[in-house]
Amino acid sequence: MNIAIILDEPWNSSLTFLGKTFLEILSKSHFVSLICQKDSYIDKSVKSDKYYVQNLRTKNPIVFFKNLNQMRIHLNQIKPHIVITIRGDATFQACLLKNHFNFKLIRIFGENRKPSLNRHCIDYVFLSTKRYENIVKIPHSIINGVVDTKKFTFKKEGALRVRKEFGIDNSDFVFGFIGRTSKVKGIFMLCQAFAKLEFSAKLFMLVYETEIKISEILEIIKQLNIENRVIIESKLRDDVEDIISAFDVGVVSSIDSEAIARTTLEFLACAKPCVVTNVGCLSEVVDDSCGIICKPNVSSLHQALTCIHDKDLSLMGTFALKKAQKYSIESLSDLINDTFSNIFKK
Repeated sequence: MNIAIILDEPWNSSLTFLGKTFLEILSKSHFVSLICQKDSYIDKSVKSDKYYVQNLRTKNPIVFFKNLNQMRIHLNQIKPHIVITIRGDATFQACLLKNHFNFKLIRIFGENRKPSLNRHCIDYVFLSTKRYENIVKIPHSIINGVVDTKKFTFKKEGALRVRKEFGIDNSDFVFGFIGRTSKVKGIFMLCQAFAKLEFSAKLFMLVYETEIKISEILEIIKQLNIENRVIIESKLRDDVEDIISAFDVGVVSSIDSEAIARTTLEFLACAKPCVVTNVGCLSEVVDDSCGIICKPNVSSLHQALTCIHDKDLSLMGTFALKKAQKYSIESLSDLINDTFSNIFKK
């Protein structure tokens, strides 16, 4: 079967990562072509058959029709039986070309907003949260996220090495945060909640500088007088699973977004209990067996950090690992294969 998957985001988002996982799974049994922007994250990380488009997000009608014609040329070469999209612009173009090429259209919807999907055009949709199930009148499944459970697993030697590298004593209690320095990630809120803790602990933050400068975070840490308790690593690391293994508890302090769970699932796969805010799909992924869900404000987050410190983290870690297995690549592969079989039975 010929499949075209359009991953038109330029950056390494959770949505693009999910689309990339779809591509890797489908490539094992189908001929899959990738349509993406040249020199984007996905272009650099995938070696499959590729076709390039410009940024599809435009309000300029001339640019729109130029992009549409380029998409038509690509699809004419690919001759797909299925087209998969992750964004509205690509979905709209695929809808315009669908009747001509006679393919099935599948949308991966991973945005933190009410979906507006054309049931006369889209044949199937993968939603990232149950909140929209009653709104969408298209055949669908729920995918909160996916994690590579073979890569992300607890590694004791890695944990000890990381703790030694950053001068963390093996007896220290460590909260861990991983994410870009975007305002939606709630970094300042996390620092404020952590500063209020009445027990000894450290906060390890593996961050990727985007909106907020590292210097701004350091200034807040200084103002809160927690310089000696916070560790910031801003280098790109290829041992993220070892860093997570060095944590006692993972924290996802987002105040918005998290339409697709990624970091949360990586924490769980490494058998780490989590404190997460109730935004996006996180409350569907984490329950009280493996973590604590709180409101996205300083008071609630502080209470959650305090509460989880006294929990049986070993037991919660066992449940975290079990929970992560539901989101493994193997589980997603089974869902995708079953879905495709059902689509073509109709």
